[in-house]
Amino acid sequence: MSLAYVIVGALVSLAVGVALFGFRQAMQPSGELERRIEAWVQSEAGTDASPQTAKRKRLVGAVDEQIAGRDFARQISTDLARADLALTVGEYLLMRGALVVAGLVLGTLLYHDIFISVMLGVLCYFLPLIYVRQRQARRLREFNGQLPDVLDHLVGSLRSGYGLLQAVEWVGKRLPNPAGMEFDRVVREVQLGRSLPEAMDSMVRRINSDDLALIVTAIKIQYEAGGSLADILETTAHTIRERVRIQREIMVLTSQQRYSAYVLILLPIGLGIFLFLINPEYESQLFTPGPTLCIPIAAAIMMILGFFAMRRIVDIKV
Repeated sequence: MSLAYVIVGALVSLAVGVALFGFRQAMQPSGELERRIEAWVQSEAGTDASPQTAKRKRLVGAVDEQIAGRDFARQISTDLARADLALTVGEYLLMRGALVVAGLVLGTLLYHDIFISVMLGVLCYFLPLIYVRQRQARRLREFNGQLPDVLDHLVGSLRSGYGLLQAVEWVGKRLPNPAGMEFDRVVREVQLGRSLPEAMDSMVRRINSDDLALIVTAIKIQYEAGGSLADILETTAHTIRERVRIQREIMVLTSQQRYSAYVLILLPIGLGIFLFLINPEYESQLFTPGPTLCIPIAAAIMMILGFFAMRRIVDIKV
């Protein structure tokens, strides 16, 4: 029995350690990427590193090497870039695996029930994915909100005599993140040898915005065929402003329905917690193994389906 506790404790410690390392890497600022590249170059030149860091790098490097070139690895890399997370694919997968192990062990130790342990493991598996999706959506909203200012700066720079690359560099210096960081990265990629259209295409892959794709297409056409790019971008800016205005009006008109979805999914949960606090013996019968366990499971599934159905109804594209 003591050996089993030692094994369980070791697994929990390993899972928590990997998960904390993954969260620390994810919360690092965007400039951490350049620092890590510099540290890698120094290590290649012979700089000493701690044994723990070396083991961690070998583990992450082995995972990255095994999944390199696969479709799911490329998709995960794109998702992490769109969420602006300073994580490699190997670090992200190890963090998810550690969270799953932690959920399974925690469920086993606390509840001694295989069903609850599996449910916690599944929940821990999807938590990083939900976090990445939320960061992507928030970053995309912020970037789309900055696009009119981006176009104003580009048009003003071009009309004052700047070249296209100089105008892009001006946008990167004057605007805050995420637009400033992305356009500054375009300039740095051009300085490292990529062409401007290729750097623009790379930015479109990192920012999944239809408006940005439209702007980049106009820039690429002007880059190859010539013409008045300032006039084209000015017209595009007017179109984007109108779309943003209409989208905000739609958000206001559908706000009641969107908040109703949150109320309908939180109200049963709050009521269940309240009843559990008043009469825990009566409420706990719903979660005992047997046919009655189907009631909370079916209720949770139906609430989640209803929530996403209401969100899909009010998600009007402009």
